[in-house]
Amino acid sequence: MKTIPSILLIIVLLHGGVVAAASAAAPAGEIDYPALDAAITAQMSKHGLPGVALAVVEGDEVAYLKAYGTAGRGRPVTTQTPMFIGSQSKSFTALAVVQLAEQGKLDLNAPVQTYIPWFRVDDPSASALITANHLLHHTSGLSEAGYAVLLPDDATCEQAVRSLARARLTAPVGTRFQYFNRGYSTLTYLVEVVSGERYADYLRAHVFVPLGMAHTTADPATVTDVAQGYSRFFGFPVPVRQGVRDYEIGAGYIISTAEDLARYAIAMKNGAAGLLSLEWGQKLFAAGQGGYGMGWFIADSGAKIYHGGANEAFRTDVNLYGPSDRAFVLLANEGHQVDHFISASQLANSVEAVVLGQAPPPVSQGWSVRWVGWALAAFVLLLVILAIRNFAALPGWRARARQMTPARRAWDVAISFIIPTAILLVVFSQLKAFYGYRFNLLTNLVNFRLVMPDVFVLTLVGTLPDYIQGIIKLVWALTGQASGPASLEDPA
Repeated sequence: MKTIPSILLIIVLLHGGVVAAASAAAPAGEIDYPALDAAITAQMSKHGLPGVALAVVEGDEVAYLKAYGTAGRGRPVTTQTPMFIGSQSKSFTALAVVQLAEQGKLDLNAPVQTYIPWFRVDDPSASALITANHLLHHTSGLSEAGYAVLLPDDATCEQAVRSLARARLTAPVGTRFQYFNRGYSTLTYLVEVVSGERYADYLRAHVFVPLGMAHTTADPATVTDVAQGYSRFFGFPVPVRQGVRDYEIGAGYIISTAEDLARYAIAMKNGAAGLLSLEWGQKLFAAGQGGYGMGWFIADSGAKIYHGGANEAFRTDVNLYGPSDRAFVLLANEGHQVDHFISASQLANSVEAVVLGQAPPPVSQGWSVRWVGWALAAFVLLLVILAIRNFAALPGWRARARQMTPARRAWDVAISFIIPTAILLVVFSQLKAFYGYRFNLLTNLVNFRLVMPDVFVLTLVGTLPDYIQGIIKLVWALTGQASGPASLEDPA
């Protein structure tokens, strides 16, 4: 019954785990690479991160490459170790769409129905208004909050787009930034429709090969040496299988390496040079609502351009700094939801500071994901002890219940259901308040055990025993085993 404060703790930590980063617009000094090494190893030790791969770009050169830790199964991480890059995939999808627009094959401001005539959301008028530009900038009016559809992992992009017929708008089209993965699934399908090529083939021919990204693919089923991914269970990294949703490859499941993404960062830092004209490169990185361009976040008036990726078992950061002519790439094979908010931000902020010629924040600053996990473990242990004690006391309740009035007995049974239900309502209302338009009860329930398995266990331990005790009490009450006068044989 103590789940409420534990979830409150998680929410506080998610907010508090982000430490102040160096200003991207400040003049950059020399990069202290020994300090960079020390900062990364200290953060890995603090949080228990399995593996990290780093690339630093200065000008048009890859200035520094380094890998740390394990890729699982006895392999060290290298700068050529393939990893899932999560939502960094969206930047590639956006690039492909803009390339097709530059070639005159696609009008970004034309309704999606121009190219996919059957495209629908649950509002007919909005269906005719949504454009590729809206999807690129996450301003279509669609969000996770209005989309309660579960698809099998092997569903196609076309099936995902068709499922939007059940998507309810949570804002008028074009009025609000609402990050929405399925919007980029739609763009992925749009690339295939307009180009006449498979999405993976298009990217290979028009992006990966031109940039020399030999170890990058949008066809993850063909990769056999991807790093072992890890989640976290009560503070300890645990190996897990990274699933792939086929319909979301263009939104979150491209595979790449630190070296390949360094080449990509050089091109993107130069306005997608070699892949787009100067004019179209400027459009790609023009900030819209929410500071979002096309597949990139734009900060400090463009002094910092960045995106990241968060899979269930991997994390990616790609940050570009135009004024200092620098960039960095970070890949990690750890993907617990708390890591994405705490360890990932602390690690990226440390790297950013050094890359911009400044001192990294003290490693002692901010919470450790390990501490959070250990605190959760202690809390679960306490809840288990309380549950065992309560179950042991059940026979005594049956005897006491026989002395109760029917109304008092009914309330005593009901409270065993009311308290855990109230806990769940508070937990998910707080999660909804934290995630806002990105919260959907159905999809969050399904993904809960995948992105926060230890918090999922805590929630079960904090509520399920009460429900079970309530059912037992209810059965006893309905069958007369907890009603009527007590006999001499009843325990005291």
